[in-house]
Amino acid sequence: MTGVIDYSEFFKPLWTEGVQTEGQYPGARPFIAHYCSVSTLEAIVRNEEMWFSNPLYMNDFEELTFGIWHSKTKFRESEPLRMAFGATERYAVFRQHLDDIYAQFESGLAFDVYIACFSEHDPADDDGLLSMWRGYGANGGGVAMIFNMAALTEVPDSPLKIAKITYGTTEERLGWMDQIINRFASLVASASIPDDDLFLCATYLFERLLTLSIFTKHSGFKEEKEWRIVYSKHYDSNNVLTGMLGYFINGGMVEPKLKFKIAPIPGTAEGGITLEQFVSKIILGPRNASPRSKMALQRMLQMLGKPALAERVVTSSTPYRER
Repeated sequence: MTGVIDYSEFFKPLWTEGVQTEGQYPGARPFIAHYCSVSTLEAIVRNEEMWFSNPLYMNDFEELTFGIWHSKTKFRESEPLRMAFGATERYAVFRQHLDDIYAQFESGLAFDVYIACFSEHDPADDDGLLSMWRGYGANGGGVAMIFNMAALTEVPDSPLKIAKITYGTTEERLGWMDQIINRFASLVASASIPDDDLFLCATYLFERLLTLSIFTKHSGFKEEKEWRIVYSKHYDSNNVLTGMLGYFINGGMVEPKLKFKIAPIPGTAEGGITLEQFVSKIILGPRNASPRSKMALQRMLQMLGKPALAERVVTSSTPYRER
């Protein structure tokens, strides 16, 4: 291959490796559930915003670090990658670029990656998943906000990335890293890449391995049927959402947050993205599933100026016993 290379097109095959391609957004737009406490629901509705968490502060942070640390080791040990650049000097320059990108991520870029987590939901289900109630829904005393992804308008250059989690064993996930690195090596070997473009190539490989880390998890979590909406500051070249970066003091510890406004935002969330249009149902958890609790929750929503949401409250009928 000679001539000017369109690298975004050239490296597209990387995105077919190590990912569940079927049933992904925007082709699939299922209902998704966000399990949370009642106080979190009240804050979301009152402020019309949802807080995205930094993965390093989440309870499954090791899922991200697994991908980052192992992929770094994998690329350093890859013989196909070493051979793809021909001259030893060219490989050394590329490897230094990639090492520098990893170092930048580890020293600061990881601080500005934010994730909102959801569970795929059957719209006919008014009960929710028992494991999700226990893990994320205030031990059955919270709520599940059910969102209809059909209300979302796809924005190709949005700094928000939406995808369904791909689950795999440790061996499978390590294998996906090998597949990505080997495919990258074969692409590089097939082209005459100028020395000045080696840094750009390194950024594409890192971005693919980072995305693998963010959107894959161990198969032990597969019952959660997780979807993620992810923001990273390095996606946001136009600073569309940087004004929403903030913090939260949790037990005396300051945590970084993205406080995302649920509203039409040019370049990110367009069309009819309001709470009333996005939320199809609110399930009251099984530990508080009484007519009295339902009426109290509905009153709260009415007083917050969301009578339409109050009408969408249902109660879980799942028999519940605490751990």
